[in-house]
Amino acid sequence: MNYPTTGRVLVKPCECGCHAPAHLDVVSGAARPVGTVDGAGIDSTIHRSASAMRVRRVFNAAATLALPGQRGEGFDPVEREAGLDRVLALEISSPARAHQLALELGARDDIEWAMAEPLSHAPLGAIQLARQAMRVDALALRHPFEQTRLFEALELEPGDSRVRVGVVDTGVALEHEEFRQRIFRGVDTVDLGHGDMGSGVELLGDSAGPDAFAHDETGHGTHVAGLIAANGRHIPRGAGGSATLIVARALAAARSAEGQIMGIGGTIDIDAAVKAAVDLGARVLNLSFGTSEFDLPEEAPPVHTESLHYALARGVIPVAAMGNSGREERYFPASLDGVIAVAAVDAESRPSGFSTRGAHCAIAAPGENIISVGLSGYRTSTGTSHASPLVAGAVALMCARADRAGYPLTAARARTILRASARQLDAPAEAVGAGLLDARRALEQLDAEIQSYEEASHG
Repeated sequence: MNYPTTGRVLVKPCECGCHAPAHLDVVSGAARPVGTVDGAGIDSTIHRSASAMRVRRVFNAAATLALPGQRGEGFDPVEREAGLDRVLALEISSPARAHQLALELGARDDIEWAMAEPLSHAPLGAIQLARQAMRVDALALRHPFEQTRLFEALELEPGDSRVRVGVVDTGVALEHEEFRQRIFRGVDTVDLGHGDMGSGVELLGDSAGPDAFAHDETGHGTHVAGLIAANGRHIPRGAGGSATLIVARALAAARSAEGQIMGIGGTIDIDAAVKAAVDLGARVLNLSFGTSEFDLPEEAPPVHTESLHYALARGVIPVAAMGNSGREERYFPASLDGVIAVAAVDAESRPSGFSTRGAHCAIAAPGENIISVGLSGYRTSTGTSHASPLVAGAVALMCARADRAGYPLTAARARTILRASARQLDAPAEAVGAGLLDARRALEQLDAEIQSYEEASHG
């Protein structure tokens, strides 16, 4: 089967003495890839399939994040335990042989895993709206927040600017009035090259080369970010209240064979963005993209395992969209352990027909005809991509409240509280998880846990 791939190969040796630079340094122009992995057996296997290669590390080290050209050095014990220092990306002279090379490398005893780099997608199903039209339809503007009791939650907990939400997506419309003073930092990790990606997918705009700003070219990331942290000029204030954003642009703009505009990203671009967002201080991650298990070879490990393992080890709470396939399947990163997977429901709290199903589904939120920020003005969009940020915003409120009380809110505890406080729906758990997000009740349950924690601490 021909799985969609960038033509790069990801490989994780059991041991790695390679001196390759980090992806962040390569994409920023601070370093160049090297031409060898080990100077021995691994290189020999590669050269049977490709006459030349360029090698980079997928991940940066936290300690050297602020040191351009040195970000592939100085990994700490947490990073090494997650194996981040050993994950390499190979650009080979024969991209068509990526799958075969991955099989040959994976068969070696000194390789933990290898795979042709798969692609992740963020579909865009949006209709541009005029500002005047939105003012007329005030009910549509407010309904998702009323449906999930987010307005009531924001009255109880306004949030905290020190809580940073990492939006790993297509970037953000940085100059939009809704994001004024709401963005803490940004990073751009996109490095896909130019032109045709295969299967009729064509890259558009900024898809390669050094980047300093995480500008959005599709509107997907902008819409997502607005649901979390909009200022509330002409739409409801973001669900995260006073939370600020770390914008990590990891998906480029592309046009499908059917003419649909979407975000598309390679695994290394996304993993590098997740890692950078965590190292920049993200407390919550919103991940409104994914790769289906059916787009991965059977021998390939789940994508984004290392980066999400690291995020969880650093105390970050990841929230991800279930996917829009309408079938039961694993969609990564939503189906990874520790991730809060969010399904979509309609305005009547019925499961959306497009929402991916699965036993890993944690909770549901509105995901149909959701109004948020556009590249200019505002627009509606539909998909689990737009249900996820409502939950991520609620989690940011929970973090603000927990941090103020000195309560250690972990991803596991946040997931438990969200599920226990959710409004039960007449729908199977694989479609809606524990039910519909109830942000106010989640804060009230958190308050009860904080009180018990304080009593135990002083007892």
